[in-house]
Amino acid sequence: MGGRGSGGKRVGAGRKKQSDLERAIGGNAGKRGVVLQHPSTAAASSSTAVAPIVTFDAPAELQVSPEQLAALRADLAFLREGSDPQNPNPQIAEVQGQIDVLTTAAQGLTVWAELAPHAFAARTLTAGTAAAFVMLCRAIVKERALSASVSGGGPNHRGLMARIGTWLKDFELAPFGKPMYTAEPEAKVNPLDRFTKGRA
Repeated sequence: MGGRGSGGKRVGAGRKKQSDLERAIGGNAGKRGVVLQHPSTAAASSSTAVAPIVTFDAPAELQVSPEQLAALRADLAFLREGSDPQNPNPQIAEVQGQIDVLTTAAQGLTVWAELAPHAFAARTLTAGTAAAFVMLCRAIVKERALSASVSGGGPNHRGLMARIGTWLKDFELAPFGKPMYTAEPEAKVNPLDRFTKGRA
């Protein structure tokens, strides 16, 4: 067993010696190895923990000129006055379609104004996610129209509501069943305070 009178330790018994590489990495009880950090980790730790809020205007597809919409409505009224009910002017449907597109865009811009500030604060609305946010705005416009209809929309309305709920969670605009806290930026610390505060 390695005690007195036993002939000594067995061959190969005991703790194995470390190689030069293992000693350089792990060190020993008196000299531990140095833990190296990846450059990205060092950059992340030195940077501000909370990213700044970047805001921007709604995309052009939601920007509607009130003058353009008013002109189209005036043209529609003019066409309807001179149109025969039995043989309506085909331009009426064309102008009405243009008005519907611009009206939907204007309503989408209203939804953008309602939700975008909260998405900006949550830092989920960026230039890369703006297209998805526009889809959310349009879906909300359609859902509100279905809610106001007499039929209520039926299965299509329920499916649209489920999709909107998912998108709202994607942009952190819907509750997750737990408190939602707003990140606070780290307080800026003067590096000279550790020398001056002690003396004061």
